[in-house]
Amino acid sequence: DVDKSLCIGCCSCEIIAPDVFEINKASKSNPKSSVINQKGAGVNKIMNAAETCPTKAIIVEDKNTKEKLFPY
Repeated sequence: DVDKSLCIGCCSCEIIAPDVFEINKASKSNPKSSVINQKGAGVNKIMNAAETCPTKAIIVEDKNTKEKLFPY
């Protein structure tokens, strides 16, 4: 998931995992990222996208256990 209150729309997540994240480019001011497909990439690529987010806006959880994987 993406915490919209933290997202600054820097696009790193969309560049790393374009099949998972999308920046709302229609928004003229303060565009935000959103998850378009949770299964659009493997866990390593999703974690990489989350780790490169400068504001730690991307929350990664294990779908089965609901364990929070990132941010720690």
